[in-house]
Amino acid sequence: MGKSKKSKPAFFIFENIKSLLILVLIIFALRWTVASPYHVPTPSMEPTIKVGDRLLAFKLSYNLKIPFTDIAVYTWNEPQRGDIIVFRYPADPDIDYVKRVIAVGGDRISVQDGYIFINGEKRPRQDHNFDRRILEDIYDSREEKLLFREGEGDTEHWVMFNRFPRYDMARHDNWPLGNDHYDVPPNSVFVMGDNRHNSTDSREWREVPLSYVKGKALIVLWSVHTPARGSWYDFSFRFRRFGTVLQ
Repeated sequence: MGKSKKSKPAFFIFENIKSLLILVLIIFALRWTVASPYHVPTPSMEPTIKVGDRLLAFKLSYNLKIPFTDIAVYTWNEPQRGDIIVFRYPADPDIDYVKRVIAVGGDRISVQDGYIFINGEKRPRQDHNFDRRILEDIYDSREEKLLFREGEGDTEHWVMFNRFPRYDMARHDNWPLGNDHYDVPPNSVFVMGDNRHNSTDSREWREVPLSYVKGKALIVLWSVHTPARGSWYDFSFRFRRFGTVLQ
């Protein structure tokens, strides 16, 4: 009689399944509490963040949260003016948004003729239309845009406006309507997109609670450009954007 072959242990045994589930749980916990990539599908933060960018958000920038909750067990910092943050959209917390912090809790903010005033002080803005290279391969009609650098020092960043904005775009150039300013509540931030005439932000739905902030967007991991949106058969990598530090 021939020797009987020993059967190999099946992969789907309890110990293997348990190990796999633990590994998956650890990966998701790290994505929730430490760092996670985010895809950018809209032009509201152009030209700083372009459609097709894949961002890395560092979730330990401000606090440590219990995995899969919004409960912070320890906080060492809060979002500052100029930070680009990933947060849960207040009108639908299941959706993640990426915007720039313009004002923090306790600030008084207003917008006059497109200029931002924080606590009565006008934020500086310099014309940058002499060099428009940053507008290459944006999706939101670059020929219709006016380009600026806003802020000062470490908080200076790109912003752009439509040359001839429609009323529904331009109405937030003077905000809030009927009041001379808006008081940002404690434990919250006021955010805007850098593409000022094409951004749904705190000018529409007011402040973002700090508990909704998921982390700070730090770098562009990688980026793809599709000449016609949705035409993935004709996409190209934007290699020069790989590793771009966001400011």
